[in-house]
Amino acid sequence: MNKNICMLGICGAGMAPLAVYLVQRGYAVYGWDDYVSLPIKDLLISHGVVFMPEKGLPSNCDYVVRSSAVSENIDSVCQCATKDGIEILRRGEFLAKVCRDRKLLAIIGSHGKTSVSGICVEILKKSGIIFDYVVGGFFKGNAISPSAYDERSEWIVAEVDESDGTIENFSPECTIALNYDDDHICNYGDRDNFLKTFEELFARTKSTIFVPEDDTIFTRIASKFEKKYVKIQGLNGNDFSEKNKAIASFCLHKIFGKDIILPDKITGIQRRNDLMLVTEKFVFLNDYAHHPAEINSLLRYVKTHYKDYELNIIFQPHRLSRTKQYFAEFAAILDRFDRPFVVELYSAFEEKIAGVSSDLVFNNIKNPNKGFLNLAQFSDNIRDIYGKLSSCDKKQLVMFVGAGNILYHAKAFIGEIAFGEAEKAFTKAQIKFSSFEDLTRAFSIKIPTSARICVNPTTRDELIAVLNICHNLKIRYAIIGNGTKILPPDGMVNAVMVMLNSDHWKSLNWVGDNTLHCASGVSLRDFCKSVSEKQFLGTEKLSYIPGHLGGAIFMNAGSHGQTISDHLISIEILDPDGRLHTMEKSSLDFGYRMSSIPRNHIILGATFRFSDQAPKEYFTSVAEELLNWRKTHQPKGINFGSVFKNGDDFCAGELIDKAGLKGSSAGDATISNEHANFIINRGNASSRDIEKLIDLARYTTHIKFGKFLRAEINILRA
Repeated sequence: MNKNICMLGICGAGMAPLAVYLVQRGYAVYGWDDYVSLPIKDLLISHGVVFMPEKGLPSNCDYVVRSSAVSENIDSVCQCATKDGIEILRRGEFLAKVCRDRKLLAIIGSHGKTSVSGICVEILKKSGIIFDYVVGGFFKGNAISPSAYDERSEWIVAEVDESDGTIENFSPECTIALNYDDDHICNYGDRDNFLKTFEELFARTKSTIFVPEDDTIFTRIASKFEKKYVKIQGLNGNDFSEKNKAIASFCLHKIFGKDIILPDKITGIQRRNDLMLVTEKFVFLNDYAHHPAEINSLLRYVKTHYKDYELNIIFQPHRLSRTKQYFAEFAAILDRFDRPFVVELYSAFEEKIAGVSSDLVFNNIKNPNKGFLNLAQFSDNIRDIYGKLSSCDKKQLVMFVGAGNILYHAKAFIGEIAFGEAEKAFTKAQIKFSSFEDLTRAFSIKIPTSARICVNPTTRDELIAVLNICHNLKIRYAIIGNGTKILPPDGMVNAVMVMLNSDHWKSLNWVGDNTLHCASGVSLRDFCKSVSEKQFLGTEKLSYIPGHLGGAIFMNAGSHGQTISDHLISIEILDPDGRLHTMEKSSLDFGYRMSSIPRNHIILGATFRFSDQAPKEYFTSVAEELLNWRKTHQPKGINFGSVFKNGDDFCAGELIDKAGLKGSSAGDATISNEHANFIINRGNASSRDIEKLIDLARYTTHIKFGKFLRAEINILRA
């Protein structure tokens, strides 16, 4: 099979995991999305996906893989591919193609496919079984990749989606059929054809068909294949999460034997019963439920787990066809909440259907407490609701429910509430903070940006208190350091920005004759100066690297053959839960501009030990050489140093230069004519301008030379 894939709609929940899997299998994946999710983009790039700077067809393209949201008939890239004779496949069709050299464990059904797929992945990982997988979503916390490839594997776990009609391309080894509802029938003509599709999949299943005993439709179909059919029994209770775990555990035990181990805790999939924020009076959840059966399951769950709360649901209908089919059922279920609210329908990629809108659902709700929210005024509407609920006697559970863009709006509102709670907590703990502080000068690239909250803890205990507040309120935090290798967002960072600028973080103490302990806020210049004054070798070539010690250790900063980790003994580190750890260098991996230190940990300090020494004259001559080298090799102007890491067999700057990109511009940002691995802010560049040039450099060098440029900078998202 050929290796160069152009993926359209790559940030979708089904497309992105497939893209990650294809890269791991050795494909070159070029991606485009009209609505780029920046966190998903970062995840994809970290796995080696190349984003196209402009929408188009890569010159070396072998296949176009499109999301169902992309119309083959009108999309410009698809039209070019058709003209050039390049095959265009839907996501499901291409997934089926790459599954053919594996035994496929297919998870199908109207509800819960992604959740059960994810649980299967976690159980198999815990059990030490070698397998591939492609999940149609993202694990909470992103600690688990949404897909994985192992060349030793016989098996692949994947959900097979019936919504786009690609199910006919799969021939599983085993099939887990979770449940049946009359959803997506419009893609099959009628109910008989829809049922026939599942029957044909069961016929193509080579080994075993698993069906829960309480699903009458799938049970009836599977019974036709008596030798392959296994009934899943013992699924009691209304807790859908426990039922999903029981299904996964039952099936995996049957397939892989007694060595299956159920993890103590299941990580779970994003947007499935996600806890967004907990305050003294409120609990905020979001859930992907978009079918009456799913909302009914969610209602049963919250009635069990939140008995003392009034139940408020803010629901966004998803797809016109589903709303037309189920508006009465939606209304009947929403009626059972204390306060149901409906927002504008999310049509996905469907064409308009006369008379179909959210009004169909809203007008059929009988509950007198119902309300309609317009997305254009969502913040104002939800703020009014929040104010009214705050005056109620009982505690309040507020759920944002639906598969459309409601989560985007919900996050913005929850952010307002969370930051307000954080300000109260910082005030109560007597931690000084500022709100909406201009941080433009805090970053060497000088992009105009501000922080929603900025703190400068003066002690270790204050820092731990800050992290605990952020952790409890589920607020992002970020350490700025010296701001030399960070691209901030345009506008504002919706996070708590932690500045380690107080004297406490700049301490530097010699312990004995040759051991140095430094706090993480010490500048590299001061660190190197202290070592050189003792005439110890090992840091003299690092002195002109801008930045603080903590950031330098994280990325293993280096220059002219020396790295910060060369003489490192240990580090003191703080984990996200506020726990302190001392980690010896022997337990850490350091490489070229990288370390194995988790990105969500904070370095508090480090200990170094030195041995070899040299005369003072040596250090003076090295300093002069470095100064002259920088003058001749590094461009002037506003920048953050080199943008990309060098590879094992290439120099990033030379590669960008050979690609003819010197002088390329986007807005007021330009790739330097002096050194192609530098991007210069000519005065008014935006973060978006600079990221366009980063995408351009990575895409062009990959097309021309087949090399993937990995960034040396960190992109801080809004």
